[in-house]
Amino acid sequence: MKKNYIVLLSVLFLNLSISNVKSFENKKSEIGAYFGTKIYEERHPVDNSFFMSQDGWMIGINTNSETYSDETYFGFKNRLGVGEVNYTSAGTGTMTGIPDYQFETTGYFGIPMERSNSRTTIFSGLGFRYLLNASGLKPSSTGHSGYDRESRYVYLPIGVNHESGSWEFRGEYLYFLYGQQTSKISQVSANYSDITNDQEDGSGIKLTAKYYSDKNFGYELYMDYWDIADSKLDVSGNFMEPRNTTSETGLRVFWHY
Repeated sequence: MKKNYIVLLSVLFLNLSISNVKSFENKKSEIGAYFGTKIYEERHPVDNSFFMSQDGWMIGINTNSETYSDETYFGFKNRLGVGEVNYTSAGTGTMTGIPDYQFETTGYFGIPMERSNSRTTIFSGLGFRYLLNASGLKPSSTGHSGYDRESRYVYLPIGVNHESGSWEFRGEYLYFLYGQQTSKISQVSANYSDITNDQEDGSGIKLTAKYYSDKNFGYELYMDYWDIADSKLDVSGNFMEPRNTTSETGLRVFWHY
């Protein structure tokens, strides 16, 4: 895994000295693939001690469509990923090879400010994120049974994008609007009912550094981070989703057309 990163980064920096492609164009249409590592962690709601974690890898595809004029910016970014994570818990042992899936789509609008050699865009928008951690029917090392968990986030991105030469740098603060977590514990036993918890507080950050090596190809380093607060109790008043954080870092390669 580390060797793959070294090879890709070597190719990236090898191209730095030979590219004269400008990143800022009025119309961008891109499709790419990405690979990243992912760490998810939950904290105990009483003393904030370690409760459980999952770590592994993700691969997927992403698309990007952006349109600029003198006064407006509109964009759409989508990604679909699949991966595998390993589970570690303070009380229910370990579990390996858990399938993990994610889908995310975001629409943006903003105001671009262009100079002779650069363009800076201030933007906002609306995003949706869906996650499925499919540990259902898998046993842990202590004999406990796993169950599928679904997460849905709706968020408001607020950020800035700067383009200069062959480079593009982007930072987004993700204002959490609403989330919902569904734990399908009916997979553990027919005596249990699935649990749904509403999530109201949290935030996230997205950072990217994008490099256009030529007019049709480029690379993008990315980092996504989420910090979601304790959820509300479910309708029974007995279950809650504890505070959790997710961090994902990786490399995208994309084709510009």
